[in-house]
Amino acid sequence: MVSGPDDRRSTDREPGEDTPQAVVHVPKWSPWLWVIPVVAIFLAGWLVVRYGIFGGGDITVRFADARGLERYSPVRYRGAKVGTVQKISIDKNLGQVSVRISMDASMNHALRTGTRFWIVEPGLEGGGLGGLLSGTYIGIAPGDGDEVSEFVGQEDAPVLFPAEAGKTFILESHGLGSVAVGSPLQYHGIRVGSILGSEYDAAHGVTFVHAFVAKRFENEVRQGTRFWRGGGLNLAFSGAGISSGGTSVSSLLNAPIAFYTPEVLPGPPVAEKTHFELYDSQAAAEAAADGPQLTYLTYFRGPVKGLVAGTPVQMNGVEVGRVRDVRLRYVPASATLESPVTLEIDPRKLELPVTPSTTRDEMRATMNDALQKLVQKGLRASLATSLVLPGASAVTLDMTGTAGSAHLVLTSDPPIIPSSAGSSGLEGALSAVNDVAARIRNLPIEEIAGHLSNASQKMDALVSDPALHQSLQHLNASLADIEKITAATRENVGPITKSVRNAATSAEEAAKSVNENIAPIAKSLRSAADSADTAAKRATQLVGSSQKQNYDLGTLIKELTDAAEAVRALASYLTENPDALLKGRGK
Repeated sequence: MVSGPDDRRSTDREPGEDTPQAVVHVPKWSPWLWVIPVVAIFLAGWLVVRYGIFGGGDITVRFADARGLERYSPVRYRGAKVGTVQKISIDKNLGQVSVRISMDASMNHALRTGTRFWIVEPGLEGGGLGGLLSGTYIGIAPGDGDEVSEFVGQEDAPVLFPAEAGKTFILESHGLGSVAVGSPLQYHGIRVGSILGSEYDAAHGVTFVHAFVAKRFENEVRQGTRFWRGGGLNLAFSGAGISSGGTSVSSLLNAPIAFYTPEVLPGPPVAEKTHFELYDSQAAAEAAADGPQLTYLTYFRGPVKGLVAGTPVQMNGVEVGRVRDVRLRYVPASATLESPVTLEIDPRKLELPVTPSTTRDEMRATMNDALQKLVQKGLRASLATSLVLPGASAVTLDMTGTAGSAHLVLTSDPPIIPSSAGSSGLEGALSAVNDVAARIRNLPIEEIAGHLSNASQKMDALVSDPALHQSLQHLNASLADIEKITAATRENVGPITKSVRNAATSAEEAAKSVNENIAPIAKSLRSAADSADTAAKRATQLVGSSQKQNYDLGTLIKELTDAAEAVRALASYLTENPDALLKGRGK
């Protein structure tokens, strides 16, 4: 048996000695050893991608004030993020804020001497609630020139260039309000463009807002188009309650500008850079729009509290137009104030014939004729108020005047509708109450109170007078006697009535007998009178023919004439008074 080397080694050991064992150490791998290289590789790759592919390098922009700008605030171009603020520092002179910005590579060609930067602060004036939630950021407007890395920022936003084909219109406003660069331009709720920017004209004190309309919508802007500030929550108070003005979520998040073009007589399309007025509300813009609306004028002598452009004009409670303008004028002749109010009335609201081919002169003639007849029947303009809100809620054209007392003044341009002496609604009621209060105030209250006090004292003295008590006792006694007489009369009234009736019957019979006999008597008396006249005439003839007779016939003739007159008088008296035969001649 052959022994191996191991066997020899084992034979060399002493008995009881331990056999040595080999120990193998396997090294363990730790993953933390690779963290640092991996992070370094990731950062190197990010820097390569960020600045090598997408990065545009760092630039420095100097501003007069940071205005809430912070590190990592974005830089935006047309709403897209194109850079990030990396560092904000103050220069050595403490006069400016230096902002270091990392720009995207896509903006490398825009970093030139003509490029402009500005700060947009959060707020409602920055574009509605969307501007309030967007935070502060830096806006950029690319320009021309040489490539540079240092810029000087400006305080206000510049006017941008449109990004597509279309037309730009100039909106004139007294103040910018909530209009910001990029705010949407809407037509019937559809976004048709945007606001490119604004600039202030110091010579005229007007802000020019540049509104861009895309090409496919540019023909919707006509000569009669009117623009207004939209957005926000529009609530209207009327007799039907509280209603909103079609507010949408988008108009709450952004502060758009909207425009309205009349369907009838909108006017021709307008050219690029045409100027329009920017109104504060839709009601004011629609009231001032051209089209079928016809203007009229009325004058109010009293206060016109709450009457503004856009206030409804109503006929029989139906809205037929709006107030276009409210002014105040001093009248030197009477040293008084009056308020000329321009009204816009739509003939279509009265169902007068209006078609696209109808001319304005034809509409004016038809409307004037209708209003002339209504004014002659008593149509007057007055102010209406409600209990919901103070001031004027509408201008009403109702039959409140006297028919035929006024007419439509056609010699004026626009024609003048006469106004009512008073107002209706709450103002009219308050005016009437004030008139009553004024009359009460003019009453001699103190004198009346003094007279009442004197009368009261005299009444007290009269009531407490003992003579009054005695007079009342005597009166009571007299009333008792009258009651006794009345009772006795009531007992004897039957026989008395019977006697009176008998006497009346006898008198009627006597009168009837007299009436029957008076005619023959009167006839006899008249015959006697005629005979006496005949005798007198005969005697006169005898006297005239026998003047030498010695007997005196003159006296006889006179007596006969007197007798005839007396008989005639007796006959006439008996004819008029037949009862004289019973009662005798009255005194």
